[in-house]
Amino acid sequence: MDDSNLGARVRELRTLRQMSTRELARRASISAGYVSQIENGQANTSLDVVRRIAAAVGIPWTELFSAQPAVGTVLRRGERPMLSSGNSVRHFSITQPPLGNVEVLTSEYEPGHGEGGENYTHGDSQEVCVILRGKFRFNLGDQEFILEPGDSIDYRTSTPHSIVNVGDSVGEALWVVTPPSAAPPVTT
Repeated sequence: MDDSNLGARVRELRTLRQMSTRELARRASISAGYVSQIENGQANTSLDVVRRIAAAVGIPWTELFSAQPAVGTVLRRGERPMLSSGNSVRHFSITQPPLGNVEVLTSEYEPGHGEGGENYTHGDSQEVCVILRGKFRFNLGDQEFILEPGDSIDYRTSTPHSIVNVGDSVGEALWVVTPPSAAPPVTT
């Protein structure tokens, strides 16, 4: 990718995140003038700067070199990338690069299994959980909820939370997190 394409991609992501040039510069520990030069294709950037810019907009640095699809993408259920897997909980990504301002995934839970715990938090994002199938006990702070298909709950990820499949078959939940939080799930 040449400097002008990289610059256009940086501008696109900065604008998508409603971030000023100064805010991006502050987060990436570079000057606002340097950000402008990069966005206008007038600066050669080091890999270190590329990595800092990517971190500042919340994406892996390689995604700065991926163009956004012009129309959209289709992801078939059977083609969803598995993010993590165990015998009891499986997580599948729905959002695909270069989308970096929201994360959508589904998780399948064997009966009696879940994730989180009494003190489990991850960042301070907004998270929404929608139950697709099964019956779950969801603890949020000191409250407990039973959620069934079609039920949802939303909260800040800085609030301690956990989910356990209390049904007798595999359950599935849909998760929407913005901005994405980086902590891996803790399986119970």
